[in-house]
Amino acid sequence: MIQKLINIYKIPDLRKKIGYTLLIIFVYRIGAHIPVPFINPEAIERFWSSMVGGSGILTMIDMFSGRAFRRMTIFALGIMPYISASIILQLLMVVWPRLEKIAKEGPLGRKKIEQYTRYGTVGLAAFQSMGVALLMLQQGLTLIPHLRLLFIFTTMVSVTAGTTFIMWLGEKISEKGIGNGISIIIAIGILASYPYDVGIGIKAVQSQAMAPIWFPIIFVIMVGVSIMIILIQEGARKIPVQHAKQVRGRHLMGGTTTYLPLKVNTGGVIPVIFSSAILSFPAFLFSWAGNTRTGVMYVLNELFAMRSSYNIYELLYRWFGFDEGGIFLLFKAMNFYAFLYAVLTIFFCYFYAAITFNPVDVADNLKKFGSFIPGRRPGKPTSDYIDYVLTRITLVGAIFLVVVALMPQVFSVSFDIPWQMTDFIGGTGLIIVIGVFLDTLKQIESQLLMRHYEGFKLRPRGRGRW
Repeated sequence: MIQKLINIYKIPDLRKKIGYTLLIIFVYRIGAHIPVPFINPEAIERFWSSMVGGSGILTMIDMFSGRAFRRMTIFALGIMPYISASIILQLLMVVWPRLEKIAKEGPLGRKKIEQYTRYGTVGLAAFQSMGVALLMLQQGLTLIPHLRLLFIFTTMVSVTAGTTFIMWLGEKISEKGIGNGISIIIAIGILASYPYDVGIGIKAVQSQAMAPIWFPIIFVIMVGVSIMIILIQEGARKIPVQHAKQVRGRHLMGGTTTYLPLKVNTGGVIPVIFSSAILSFPAFLFSWAGNTRTGVMYVLNELFAMRSSYNIYELLYRWFGFDEGGIFLLFKAMNFYAFLYAVLTIFFCYFYAAITFNPVDVADNLKKFGSFIPGRRPGKPTSDYIDYVLTRITLVGAIFLVVVALMPQVFSVSFDIPWQMTDFIGGTGLIIVIGVFLDTLKQIESQLLMRHYEGFKLRPRGRGRW
């Protein structure tokens, strides 16, 4: 491994790309500590200390921004507006034929879509920053509560400019650095929150709110879950494709067998992000309206809360006097929120697979080039078979995403572990970090192989040996 890292240093172009990427990351982390004008740091600290759960929209934004939202800096929104704008455009390309036509115009069409995404990012950032400013005024987190318009204006300008600057940094990484810039920005923000999460765990142990044994347990679970995420992310069902022989001039071409890879997890982390965002909005609204201990709003607040009193464990206790510990504590996490989260995640896995992979188009392309799947007739039988396989492997990927995404909630709710610590063993953040790490590693690998250097993967060294 040391020799392989030395090989990276030997390639000037690759060395410059990695150095440029590290420089951009350094600039990004500096900006994450520049505060928005006229905020009250002490009041903000008290506000976040009062939050006991990690399921709300605020905590999700805070995770993606690398805890910049918690400090209310100019990078408070992180890259979330860009992600939202990209997802909206992807969905519009499915229902709006004109936009789909632009996307199929090659490099020029992609540039137009990228430009529309930038405009959408600025608009969403301005709208969301206005909401953040109003929330801060409502909670008394500003030093100038009597100058509402001035505070809203300065917050909108500074936060929108910060989001736009992050978007520019991500594009510069993609252009001159290594890896996908936006993905690297997101992953760095998540990784930057890990030291803070460890500090929360240490404080919990010192205050005897969490047993010290949970530290090694969480580490072991994190390693195991990371290995499973890598296997699922890289897993694919290979469908054999036979190419017909063609005569071109005096040469006989084709006649070979290749594979059509269908990924187990087509949507990646997008279904989890969609589910979290949709469930966070009602939970956030009902949490403000349901402060009383009675009434319809209180019931709705409990139903959409991660730590809900309407769970299987509490119902068994009320009906049958059930009061057991150990593994039965897992019943505390089985509530209406977890059920909706699982259903929405599975739905978006299939939805995203449907809009990104069209079996009919694939079957038509195979038929056009004289290729076929052995044992399947070209045309509709081929598309039906591809859809049959895709439907079943997507279910496996969806169930895996549900399990990984709900693991932090299960451990936090059932065993009273601080939700910051449970982020290590699953959830959206861990999936994103591992996915970005694999993608960046593949790009470095390809750069090494292009220049005849040995990559990171194990390769045969002689007959019968590795």
